[in-house]
Amino acid sequence: METRNSSLSATNLAVYHHLNCDLYLHNVYHKHTQPTTPDNVAQPEAQLLVDSQYQRGINWEATLYSWLDESNLLLKVPPMPLEAAVLYENILADDRSHFFIAGVTFDPPRASLRDRFEQAGTVPINFGVGKPDLIEITRDHQGITWKVIDAKASKSIKTSHHAQIYFYTLCLEYLLQYPAFKPSGEGGIWLPPDEGFNVVPPSISDIKSIEIPLLSRSLDSFLFERLPRLLSLPRDSVRWHFNPLCQGCKYNPECRSLAIESGRLGSMPNISISDAKTLQELLDLTEQGFPDFTRSSSDIEDLHQVVTNSEALSLLDQHFPIVAKKGKRIIGVRRKTLSDRQSAVTSSVLESARKWRDKGPSKALTKAPQPVISRRNFTCPTNEDIEFFTVSLFDSLASEGQAYSGKGSRFIIVLATIIRELTSGDDAPTAQFYVWSPAEQALLQTHLIRQALVGEVDREDIRLCIGALSQGASLLQTAFQPVLLSGALLAFLAKGKRLKAEYQACLARMELSTDGTVPELRARVEQALERLQGIGPQASRDSHEFGQLPRIVIVKKEIESMIALPIAGYWDLQECAGNEKIFKAFKKDSDGVLEEILSLRNSTIYATLNAARRVVKHHGQNLLEFMDVCRQDHLRKLFFMQQFEVLSKLNELWTTRMEGSPDAPVLQYRGSTSGLRGIEHTFTIVSGVVDVPASDKDISFFDKLLVEDLNSDTEIPLEAMFDDLAVSGLVIPLNRWTKPSWELQHPRVKENVLLADLRNVQSLNGKLVVSLRSWGTATRQVLVPGRHYRLSPRFIDFNTTKVLSSLFEMDLRWENKEDQEFGESGGEGIHDHRGVPFLQLVMEPRSFGRVPKAKESLTIEENTQRVFRSLKKLDVGPAGSLLLKPSQHRATQRLLANRLAVIWGPPGTGKTHTIALSILRLLEAQWKLDDRGQKIIFLTAMTHAAIDACQSKLERLIDCYRSIDFLELDWLDNIRIERVMRGNDHPPPARGSEATHIYAGTLYQVRYHSTYPFHRLTFSY
Repeated sequence: METRNSSLSATNLAVYHHLNCDLYLHNVYHKHTQPTTPDNVAQPEAQLLVDSQYQRGINWEATLYSWLDESNLLLKVPPMPLEAAVLYENILADDRSHFFIAGVTFDPPRASLRDRFEQAGTVPINFGVGKPDLIEITRDHQGITWKVIDAKASKSIKTSHHAQIYFYTLCLEYLLQYPAFKPSGEGGIWLPPDEGFNVVPPSISDIKSIEIPLLSRSLDSFLFERLPRLLSLPRDSVRWHFNPLCQGCKYNPECRSLAIESGRLGSMPNISISDAKTLQELLDLTEQGFPDFTRSSSDIEDLHQVVTNSEALSLLDQHFPIVAKKGKRIIGVRRKTLSDRQSAVTSSVLESARKWRDKGPSKALTKAPQPVISRRNFTCPTNEDIEFFTVSLFDSLASEGQAYSGKGSRFIIVLATIIRELTSGDDAPTAQFYVWSPAEQALLQTHLIRQALVGEVDREDIRLCIGALSQGASLLQTAFQPVLLSGALLAFLAKGKRLKAEYQACLARMELSTDGTVPELRARVEQALERLQGIGPQASRDSHEFGQLPRIVIVKKEIESMIALPIAGYWDLQECAGNEKIFKAFKKDSDGVLEEILSLRNSTIYATLNAARRVVKHHGQNLLEFMDVCRQDHLRKLFFMQQFEVLSKLNELWTTRMEGSPDAPVLQYRGSTSGLRGIEHTFTIVSGVVDVPASDKDISFFDKLLVEDLNSDTEIPLEAMFDDLAVSGLVIPLNRWTKPSWELQHPRVKENVLLADLRNVQSLNGKLVVSLRSWGTATRQVLVPGRHYRLSPRFIDFNTTKVLSSLFEMDLRWENKEDQEFGESGGEGIHDHRGVPFLQLVMEPRSFGRVPKAKESLTIEENTQRVFRSLKKLDVGPAGSLLLKPSQHRATQRLLANRLAVIWGPPGTGKTHTIALSILRLLEAQWKLDDRGQKIIFLTAMTHAAIDACQSKLERLIDCYRSIDFLELDWLDNIRIERVMRGNDHPPPARGSEATHIYAGTLYQVRYHSTYPFHRLTFSY
């Protein structure tokens, strides 16, 4: 398919992987030109952001080249196609062992690429000149090693970046032949520093590398198989979908017109590529199941036929519930309730798109009210006293809003001041924060987290702003943090007598008085404990909030979920105050103009929000503070990070539940039987995937919610009403002491939701059958044979409260250490940790030093490695499993030589194997050094799955040792491996025994088992 003068560049391939659009590549390769219409007239402002992003890339490259040159790491070659021999001479003429080459340009190796196409059985295509940004050169006694580096001015690595560097590497592997050149096996993307390349100089550590073999399988298939077939298709047969990613594409105007005229899915706004696939699957399933259903040339009309065919919808709900649920959610179909079976089913989104197609945009976009999507909104408040819009404040009681603007560095200070002013009175107003788009919301959250962890803003200011803006923070404050702090106080009081300074430090963190005698201070702490124990999940329902009403509402997202806009592809605030206008004013450094545009933008958002509020039924929320009780800097940051992790998990669950858990597997109830551990219920899987890890069969977490799949858009999803935090750290079934926490759940939850514990998945008579146990307090029969139920996860957390309580306890210990012994807390001395072991681990890991007889242990271990290497060469089968790779061997030696060692590696690099074999190498070395006393090893991790993996690996390696007859194995006979399931009840080792006990269990279980007074080693996995 070598069309004359047609070719694709690496940049074209990268753009394709960004757009995920076959039509883009087809148009570029076949030089398709758009018909000239008024709609095709370029919009200068719309192009401004694209141009600025391009210019940012040019500036980053210039900055990078300048830094490399100043660092004596740059070699420039003429920007013209070079032969390998010429490049080789340039490198030989340079005496540096490590440098980067800029300006390399090459013609693709057409003959070699043609061979690859022929091997794949496809027609060759042409590629254009390659121009990688940099070639990294490393030279040693073995020769010249090269690596492609591309400079990208983005925040993170994207698939499009990998596609580009892979194509360059593929071509250069044919052009730079061995032995003169050797590929490194990697490619790299050089990103700017996080702080900005205009603030911090580039660093080689910012190169993000990836192994080329990881890319080759998928990209080779694309380049040599799929791409030629795509380009050989007639243009009318090429796959494409008009969607938000099309912004900035030069073919955008034509595709928009075609999408509207032909009634494609892209004539509806904000239908993503994955959404389009779901809707196409819905149409395909309807076509397969209904012979009378005939597809037309319009996707919109086809969907209209499906939506208005009650029989088709019912069968789709019954046989393909997940696809049906997703599809109806995308186009805003009102799902029928039990009491509304005969009502007509419509989609406002479809009707709006049909109006657009029939009447044209000029008549579709009239001042007449746009149709409202029949979807109840649970995330946008109906009203509040104060509205915050990004960086502007609007008081709904006043005639005009008050605007605040400035640089990001001032945001925390200004916002904290505003919040204090608003909450200074007796009756604090309800308030809600708004941003326009998800990108703005993500940017705001990132800014908050960065300021909390590494910023220099006032600690009180940042905790106040996080409490006001962090998603899910309100639920933590009303349900989670009181439990945490009360647990910490219980631990604090249970330690017996305390110094007066310790009581004062504890009270200061709760902003309570620190005056008085020791008995008075202790009594004040006990009163605070009683108050906190009275706060719980009920507090969140007593406020104006529903569940986890977002602290930040994304206005654009809410409008899209409520209003059926007759707009194709995507929409924004371009007409009134889009990002382009703001950016243009910013570039011109026009403070007055910029503030005026920002005010116009926020006023427009405010007006739009008020227009949409007639379909929203819920209230706003009060401003609350985010708990931050630690004073030591490292502990404070860890305290924040632990809470952010909980927020992230809760928000993920919340978002899914508000959409009706569309990805949850749907099960049909068959019946119940008596099992070894009680009543077990059996279900057949109707749709979705259910997987039960074998390791969890003996552990009952009841980590799923089982709810009848009623398909109603008029009622709040039951899962969304479930309060995870109330029971997240409790053992199910609940007992008389823990059951009161369940009683605080919403009445509908207690009556209709079951906690489920999966027991097994098996195939019976060609159907997948699920067995599970359940727990609940319903007064009626929840499970009815033949009905459908959805299974979704709930938040389980037995560790966070304990971790945070420990951080709190350590912080108190740190503050109350004698200053004259360990130095001031804010100092930079080596004893700033004040002797607190965990802080010493964080701040001075090397101070733990090396283990006794480290040199001798390493010598024995090296001999062991040499023995297994020789045995492997002799084809002794098990020896291969007992041999460490070079990187693993280095990690093992570091572990044997130091009191503290950290082994790090991405998935698949053999961490589990290394830890297990390191334990055996350590025990063998100590035995041979006549250190044969009793030893205790804790093998611990956060999850049971990780424990299972490492324990089973350890047992298999012991079997490998025993299968080699001529090895000395006396030391193996002393090893005892025990699984700790109940730390408090697990028996300790017998005193006087010389056995080595390896206790495997989670941190929670090992923590309690480790209270026995014995010498121990810990491997945390």
